[in-house]
Amino acid sequence: MRERLHAMKVVARTQLTESLLSPGVYVALGIGMGIGWLLCAGFVRSMDSSGFDPRLNGFWDFATRALSGAFGPVFVERMFSDGPFLAILIISVAPVVLFLAIGSVFRFGMEKATGAVELIVYGPADGTAYFLGSVIKDAALSLGALAVLTLYFLLLAWVQNLVIGPFFFAFLPVILLLSLSLSAFGILCSTIVSHAAAALALFIALGLLFCAVMAGSLGSSVSSVRQAAQVASAAIQWISPLYYAAMSARGFGGGSALGYSSGLLLLLILSAVVLLASHFIIRRRGVRA
Repeated sequence: MRERLHAMKVVARTQLTESLLSPGVYVALGIGMGIGWLLCAGFVRSMDSSGFDPRLNGFWDFATRALSGAFGPVFVERMFSDGPFLAILIISVAPVVLFLAIGSVFRFGMEKATGAVELIVYGPADGTAYFLGSVIKDAALSLGALAVLTLYFLLLAWVQNLVIGPFFFAFLPVILLLSLSLSAFGILCSTIVSHAAAALALFIALGLLFCAVMAGSLGSSVSSVRQAAQVASAAIQWISPLYYAAMSARGFGGGSALGYSSGLLLLLILSAVVLLASHFIIRRRGVRA
């Protein structure tokens, strides 16, 4: 056990150093910050005497219409009830989270295919220690990106004379644990299939499935379609990190500390279960491509 923990630390430290020395994470973070500035400026231009009017800005008009069509007007109203920064945070952090998750999926698959993982596990490490180190690296980079974006949005709010509401800060741990869950699912996809491209395709398919189920269960207005979506959601929602993230959001929005903390705890448990499944799969199949 001590050898595995030591191997995890070494793998995490090595991959974290490599990530910090490469431009990818900085490019993704820069894209997120640029998107945040544009969205914040567009929101300010959409204000009139009656408040926020998305029709005054092309992007916000399209975004609110699309969200209303997918998730319903109540969802949009709740998202903007605390100001624009919750929506801006989710959109701005998406490039970083997706870059880390997709990068880990592809990297693990490529290193399996080239035999790099097999070479490492001949020492005191094993496949589980290797992918746990990768997850720790993703969690550390996600935490750092969220810290940078939070400071950036505080400055942006001051410059634009806006206020960041409590929902923004309450959603930060949700995003962090959601990023951890996505990394865990990425590792699972890499252990199930042999090739990096196939693992990436499987990961993207899972992400689209989770989004489709969430959108269908929240936004379908036709009763028969809504009923079918709810049946599908009931079967899939328990393995979807988006479901538990939405649970935390509903709990905080409804003033329920239990609902908010339950969503966070279940997100953490889901990540642990997915990583445990990856452990058993890689122990049975090995690290050969």
